[in-house]
Amino acid sequence: MNTVSAESDGTESGADGPSTGEAATATPASAPAAPPPAPVIPHARLVLLAACLGLFMSFIEVTAAISTLRALQVDMEVAPADLSWVSSTYTLVVAACVLSGGALGERLGRRRVFLAGVVLIAAGSLVVASAQGYPQVLIGRGISGLGGALVLPTSLALITTTFFVDLPRMLRYISIWVSVSGVGLAVGPLLGGVLLQSFDWRAVYLVNTPLAVLTVLVTLRAVTDSRVPDRPLDLPGQFWAVLGLSTLVYGIAVGGRAGYDDPVVVTVLAVAAVALTALVRTERRRAVPMLDVRMMANSRYTAALCVAAAALFVFVGVVFLEVLFLQRVRGFGPLGTGIRLLPAMLAFVAATASAQRLAGRIHAGRLLAAGSLLTTVAALVLLRQEPDGSYAVTALGLVLAGLGSGLVVAPSTAAAFEVVEGPQMGAASSAVTAFRQVGSVLATAVLGAVLAVRFLGVLPQRLAEHRLPGPVIDQVVTVARDGGSASGRSTPQITDAVAEAFTAGVHSALWVVAGVAFGAAVLASVLLARRAPQQR
Repeated sequence: MNTVSAESDGTESGADGPSTGEAATATPASAPAAPPPAPVIPHARLVLLAACLGLFMSFIEVTAAISTLRALQVDMEVAPADLSWVSSTYTLVVAACVLSGGALGERLGRRRVFLAGVVLIAAGSLVVASAQGYPQVLIGRGISGLGGALVLPTSLALITTTFFVDLPRMLRYISIWVSVSGVGLAVGPLLGGVLLQSFDWRAVYLVNTPLAVLTVLVTLRAVTDSRVPDRPLDLPGQFWAVLGLSTLVYGIAVGGRAGYDDPVVVTVLAVAAVALTALVRTERRRAVPMLDVRMMANSRYTAALCVAAAALFVFVGVVFLEVLFLQRVRGFGPLGTGIRLLPAMLAFVAATASAQRLAGRIHAGRLLAAGSLLTTVAALVLLRQEPDGSYAVTALGLVLAGLGSGLVVAPSTAAAFEVVEGPQMGAASSAVTAFRQVGSVLATAVLGAVLAVRFLGVLPQRLAEHRLPGPVIDQVVTVARDGGSASGRSTPQITDAVAEAFTAGVHSALWVVAGVAFGAAVLASVLLARRAPQQR
């Protein structure tokens, strides 16, 4: 923040130099000096637009795919137990590679890597849209995941590297950038539902093609490439990050269905623990690490990263759980589900805008604490949802979740920047982005696992309470364990029992959401609510 570009220096000197002497004689010595003019940054709004378009593309991939699952299953005759990988493959690859995406952007050029990511997202979507079989669908989702891993860190870096000479505008644009993630998450099911009304599921995966063309054109027009040419590629760190994060997410997701005592799950999670430990040890020794874990010795910085991860864990988790609840319990279609998620999106965007206006009067840490407490209340409100309950409860919970998350996501970036020096801002922005995305990916993995364990655990009891015979109970539980629905006729008793058991699973997952949100509130209150000592 204490550094300005040579061009900015030259411009300001040229503009102010001839009048310096006149100003000195005409202005009384006691008058306060006028603040320096904000530096002129060419195509500022187009730079922001490019970053937001890329972010929107990457987030719409998360929830739009959920709306296609049923149609894709019928069209390709996918086994129910395999269907979840349509959405999980994308998030798994993003989580595993997002740290590497930031490092590659610094070494090879942020604009270049951002453009490569945009193209990969669209290319992967085209592979899915043209798929002739299920394996091709997963390959396409993996390609899009690689693109998302490149776009997510570099889209934020485009903003921070372009506007670092104008901190107020940088923080304002980061708030706008963050709000786009909420728009992408909430618009995904709505857009998918609209397209499924008139077209088949493949049309949903074509949405990112025109967006990619527009993003590329805007980026080439407005964004200047920047890089750290002598930035070494941290290949050992990238290896351990990819191995550790991918095995962690895979183990958590599969464990929810197969059980955490399954030998394969135990082995995979053990590999994740070893790999993540090796990542920390490797990054401590690197002169220029991909993830500077030495900065985490600052408890305030670490708290900001954890709160950033918790913010997207909570918001993505709520959207994920509500899509499942509204479709599988309440029986709404993709379009109806998307419409009913709009309160979360609108509240998130409104709160993000408000957080920027409040930032000058309320310390970022206090916003983080207040927002985290609000999302805790939101999860508790959503616990009152029942299969035959009123949508008003869902709407209230979604509004509170959107408001609370909007007050957390953008200020978490400001809280991280507050405790680092100017040269560390690039590393801090990459770390905040990485922690956010890991939080979003862990949301679907952890909450999906909790839901599955609870659902399968209480389903036999719910079926028995509806006085169903033992053989029928065993059949329904077997089908549910495979992730599908019965192929024969389903009686009202079975339907009601499954809805009740699934609701119990959603409730258990919401307790986890509430716990994560409350933990973030405690961290923010204890470590971030007071200003840093150097700012007093």
